[in-house]
Amino acid sequence: MHVTMANLRLLNRQDGPSDRELIDQTLGGDQAGYALIVSRYQKRIFRMAFAIVRNDSDADTITQDTLVTAYMNLAKFEGRSEFETWLTRIAINKSRDQLRGRRWRLIPIGQNGGGDDESPELDVADERPGAEQELMASQIGGAIERAVDGLSAQQKIIFRLRHYEDMALEEIAKILDLAPGTVRAHLFRAVHKVRKELQPWAGSKDAAEETR
Repeated sequence: MHVTMANLRLLNRQDGPSDRELIDQTLGGDQAGYALIVSRYQKRIFRMAFAIVRNDSDADTITQDTLVTAYMNLAKFEGRSEFETWLTRIAINKSRDQLRGRRWRLIPIGQNGGGDDESPELDVADERPGAEQELMASQIGGAIERAVDGLSAQQKIIFRLRHYEDMALEEIAKILDLAPGTVRAHLFRAVHKVRKELQPWAGSKDAAEETR
């Protein structure tokens, strides 16, 4: 049986009271209910925030702010979407606020953006002396940094959630309240821009082989 990330989260949620039960428990005055909510989602919120802001301190601040904001507005949650989606949407908005007014901080994504057709692929030589490999990795990382830095705010978030958090397009669409087709279009344009920036590296392997 193939267990996806979404299925794993569902299994985890079923191990104990449902989100709705914990919300009602909290609204009824039992703070232990919200403590369980925090335990259930804190790590996931942090990972998602870090995927966007690329900074431990900022991601931790966003996580805490998200959980406090959700607690303060718990009575307003109407259940029209899953609680996890509602919570993640709060975190996304706070991540956007964190990014506003400062330069996007990046960590190079390496030689591959992922394993599917929507991932920016690089074909680079990997049989070089250690120092030369490190130099090439550094140069490629810089190229990726410039490429992602040039994306629009929406494209950055979608690209990060897809390739760092490994979220499905449908899940990203729910969180951002966008049509799946819109998310796919943003991701396509983002990947196209990244690939274009990395084009000078595409022939590195062939060039290296020709010189042997």
